[in-house]
Amino acid sequence: MPKVLTEDQIKFYRDNGYLAPLDGVDPAEGARMCTELQAFERDQGFSAGDINMKGHLCFRRSYDLSFNDGILDVVEDLIGPDILAFASRFWMKKGGDGNYVTWHQDSAYFGLEPNELVTVWLALTDATPDMGCMRVIPASHRGQTYSHVETFADDNLLARGQSIEGINDGNAQYMALKAGQFSCHHERIVHGSDPNATDGDRIGLGIFYIPTHVKSTIGRRTACLVRGVDEYGHWDIDPVPDGQLDKNILAHMTEAGRRYVDPQFVQEADA
Repeated sequence: MPKVLTEDQIKFYRDNGYLAPLDGVDPAEGARMCTELQAFERDQGFSAGDINMKGHLCFRRSYDLSFNDGILDVVEDLIGPDILAFASRFWMKKGGDGNYVTWHQDSAYFGLEPNELVTVWLALTDATPDMGCMRVIPASHRGQTYSHVETFADDNLLARGQSIEGINDGNAQYMALKAGQFSCHHERIVHGSDPNATDGDRIGLGIFYIPTHVKSTIGRRTACLVRGVDEYGHWDIDPVPDGQLDKNILAHMTEAGRRYVDPQFVQEADA
């Protein structure tokens, strides 16, 4: 029996590959996280949004958000009770900066088997269509695996600027969120987002959750058990931030990101 979702919501996710909006955290918590992000950029000289794979380890607050019971209750209804946080990223578009995300499938680059990852996209600010909120192509997770062109474009927020060319996006749906709300999407769904055309910042935290039976296809990597038990042992353990970014955790995040952009990190074959 589901914890919080209805059977209709679960069926919608299974059929369409996404679910939104869902109530997540107090908007004030999102505002506090944004303040820490601003301080990080000022102190470190780069944005936490530049960290591709383990951004939530920068802060104790974002690490704790990955354990949020309200969020994990939804994730459990979708993938089961034994859950790992595999990776994360802060998705940050400053007002009018021109940054965007091309159509892509996460599964082509995450190196996971089977493809059962669910992404939670937690809005730390409002995320509306004119602010460049996420768009998805419903039910595309049940279709083919697409080839991606790697553009490495400067204004594309994806690490390789990976893009599915020539896709029919006539039925694409916006996933608008208010600050504190979140969405869920399947790793195989085709998704992307437009530039932020407003004066305000659009900031979210994407957390990538997998059932503990999922394996890495590119060698042993790390994750964090956030709920249940891990009877499989496919993953080593991520370090735990104590509230202040240290050099070891920064090196850990940098290495995880390096593997993600490494051209030897082969995408899936076409299905």
